[in-house]
Amino acid sequence: MPLGVLIGALTERIASRNVGITPSKLWNTAVKLTVASLLWTHFICPHPHSVDDKTENRQCVLPSSIPFLYYNESIQLDRFNKCSVVEGIELVITIVIKCTILYIATRFGESLQPVGLTGGIACGKSTVSKLLRDTSSSTKNDAFAIIDVDEIAHDILVPGKMKRDCAYQRILSTFKGDDILQKENKETADKRIDDPLPIDRRKLGDIIFRDITKRKKLNAITHPLISKVMLKQIIREHFSPTSDLTSIVAVDIPLLFEVGFKMKLLFAVKIVVACTPELQLQRLIARNPDLTEEQCKKRIESQIPVKRKIEMADIIVWNNGTMDDLIRQVGIAREEVISRKHGLMGITLPSLISFACLLTTLACINDIIRL
Repeated sequence: MPLGVLIGALTERIASRNVGITPSKLWNTAVKLTVASLLWTHFICPHPHSVDDKTENRQCVLPSSIPFLYYNESIQLDRFNKCSVVEGIELVITIVIKCTILYIATRFGESLQPVGLTGGIACGKSTVSKLLRDTSSSTKNDAFAIIDVDEIAHDILVPGKMKRDCAYQRILSTFKGDDILQKENKETADKRIDDPLPIDRRKLGDIIFRDITKRKKLNAITHPLISKVMLKQIIREHFSPTSDLTSIVAVDIPLLFEVGFKMKLLFAVKIVVACTPELQLQRLIARNPDLTEEQCKKRIESQIPVKRKIEMADIIVWNNGTMDDLIRQVGIAREEVISRKHGLMGITLPSLISFACLLTTLACINDIIRL
């Protein structure tokens, strides 16, 4: 099972690369067909690889598996017995179990390579996220399911909302003595009754942007919880019954490059939304009129510069112009992601495994009927 998960993740990672020597769809298809062929030959195909001469119980073979025995010159056909009906049925059951485990494992591994959507603060990442999520003109092959990490980060601060994944009490303990709770008035007091006061994210943000030590303490609490909830949502979305309508899972994650190497390994394709530094500052000031220009600069400086993020990106969406310009940029990015994530005719490694398993099983059943 762990090997299948690793194979699924690595296949998706390699198939999503832009190698430049061939169109992305052809590369994606070639990689998945190659891996599926190797899996079929070594894990699915019902031919024996070795025989113990010391035992009287010889392995049996079905007629359909005999041609594949010639791949190994050391195997002599007279050393194998022809399967009986009972042995053939047992062999089919074994194939079905192996195929089921391999299918689930590779699909699970495939789910661990979503698309990462990131960018600098106030560069327009949220707008791009909404455009990608829009399914009004999408088909099942180009629709996106967007997981919002900012929303997760907000939810884990709400007392009791995320149950075991709630960070409320730990943050209160860590920032004891700091004013991080919302101010209470008569209206809020009547509404909450015995509920604890919520954390004021603006106050907390001002504290951590001024003090890097406190920022690290907060990150040590929230990042593991956010990652845990994010992974749950990625897997749930990938295995969702409605995944036909959202065939590409993307994660809107502002600090993709800031949180470390492990997080970068999770995403097969990384999209960066970018604009000029001057426009970035202007937009942040306009978006947050309650912040001073100095506070806005500190928030920008707390992240990796957009210029550096562009260098690490697979796909860049420039947002220096009008909304129409951005819509065109997002359309180009969508097509690029689809060509990297979908093979010809939308094939995936799990679907190829299913097809190979079905043909192999039918061949074995046909042999059993003829015994």
